Amino acid sequence: MYAENYKRLEQLIDKLREFNGVILVEGMRDEVALRKLGVETEIIKLSRFPLAEIALTASHYHDIMVLTDFDRKGEDLAKKLTQYLEGYKCRVDTNTRRELKKIAKKDVKGVEDLYGLYLRVKSLRF
Repeated sequence: MYAENYKRLEQLIDKLREFNGVILVEGMRDEVALRKLGVETEIIKLSRFPLAEIALTASHYHDIMVLTDFDRKGEDLAKKLTQYLEGYKCRVDTNTRRELKKIAKKDVKGVEDLYGLYLRVKSLRF
């Protein structure tokens, strides 16, 4: 990770911690990583139910963050979920995922690796 991205990563982690809606992740390890980062909001795992059902459940929240992995499968899931959620009157944040992918893709494969990256970045701070 480039040095100029350290501060941005910390800002995005803070944004995750402060988010008050629901975060959609692929699986249990993603949720565990977010909890280790201090995220306390509701998290729904996509591996539990069909996407249409998850979108319906998530639509009960005003704010929804799609935080799938940074690989091709995660990209496809994010697009499908966003399409399902467009029919509901809720705000869908896909920008946070996009920014994390942009600054950390070479260092992590997905959400479950964010905690380890955060610890490495934090240890480099003076």
